[in-house]
Amino acid sequence: MRISLLFIMLVSSLSVSAKPVLNLSEEIVDFGPVILDHSQTAHAKMLEIKNVGDEPLVINQVSSTCHCVETEWSVKPIEPGASDSIKIEFTPDVSGVVSKKLIIYSNAQNRRTSFRVKAMVERKK
Repeated sequence: MRISLLFIMLVSSLSVSAKPVLNLSEEIVDFGPVILDHSQTAHAKMLEIKNVGDEPLVINQVSSTCHCVETEWSVKPIEPGASDSIKIEFTPDVSGVVSKKLIIYSNAQNRRTSFRVKAMVERKK
C-alpha cells in the first residue's frame, strides 16, 4: 500500500503542467531624490523581468495605483530563460515620500506579481 501511494504522488507531481515563471530583478524601483518643479518632467527607469519557467511568458497588463506612474513593455512573448524590461516613468505631482504599488498581470504561474516604485520628492527651491 505504501508503494502505490508513493507512486501516485510521484505521477501526480510529474503531471503538473509547465508554466512560465516571472522573476523580477528588484521588488522596489527606487527613483531616489526627485525635484518637483511642475514642468511635468518624467523620470524613467527600467525593471528587468526574466522568465525562469518552461513556457513563453506574456505580460498582459501592468497596473498602477497612481496616475503619476506609467509603464511600457513589449507584447512579444518572453521565451524560457530569456529576459526583457518594463519601462517605468514617474512624474511627481506631490512632495514627500512617494511609494506606489504596481501589479504585473501575465500568464505566469504567479499570475499577479507586484512591485513598488518609491521616491523622495522635494519641492524646487
